[in-house]
Amino acid sequence: MTRLIALASQKGGVGKTTAAINIACGWARIAGPDRVLLVDLDPQANATAVLLGVPFAAGPRQPGVFTVKEVLLEEARAEATLRSTELDAVRLRDGRELPASRLHIMPSHLELAVVEPLLNSRFMGEYRLQKGLQSIGNEYDVIIVDCPPSLGSLTLNALLFCKEVLVPIDPGLFPLIGLALLEKTVGQAQEVNPSLHLAGILPTMIDRTNVSADTLAQLEQHYNDLLLPIIPRRTIIGEAITASQDVFSYSPTSDGATAFAALVDALATREAIHG
Repeated sequence: MTRLIALASQKGGVGKTTAAINIACGWARIAGPDRVLLVDLDPQANATAVLLGVPFAAGPRQPGVFTVKEVLLEEARAEATLRSTELDAVRLRDGRELPASRLHIMPSHLELAVVEPLLNSRFMGEYRLQKGLQSIGNEYDVIIVDCPPSLGSLTLNALLFCKEVLVPIDPGLFPLIGLALLEKTVGQAQEVNPSLHLAGILPTMIDRTNVSADTLAQLEQHYNDLLLPIIPRRTIIGEAITASQDVFSYSPTSDGATAFAALVDALATREAIHG
């Protein structure tokens, strides 16, 4: 059965898209070529820019090139949007080898920003992603949806399509408040999508400050069973994104790659337990 996972946060700057990219690229190496799909549902199109290039995500639209926008507006079938990126084989710090693979991407474009108000005015607009991906959903082991940093109609589309929600959260008080609001939204979505559940809290940008320690303590108190392996604050993770690479390709023996490898392993283990 296909894992349907949304990465969602109402707050920007928490490392959501970075996590989506690295989880998808790590999992694709484990699952094998063409078994993982990353859906870029964020109008900022950052995942698309990293994996397919800035011109694709922000440049002039080319005739016959479709994105998730056209799927949501029912102007193109999902199959027509799919792109792929080749992933090199890597050797991690612990000596484990991750084989070469290929990740599929349903890309976004900055134009996606105009879709949100349109979905609000369309009949059953909140189900457009679910409807659009029906024809390809069973072709993958995992579909990861990178949501926008808001709780609008695009995120609602993801929550009504997916079964699992992962919430990246960085240190501080405001992210914890945002987490409570997102939980409420997930609860509302569960009324029409009972299979949806909060599957993991992902601490990101964790360092040795008191703020990080306090945030982790609060997360452990309230979400202990849902806590995923932490992603530390490391320059190398940002450098990889700037170089248009996942952290495994950019620096496979780094702390960042080690952390994301542990995260992917934890998610895959949960599949073995709950799948």
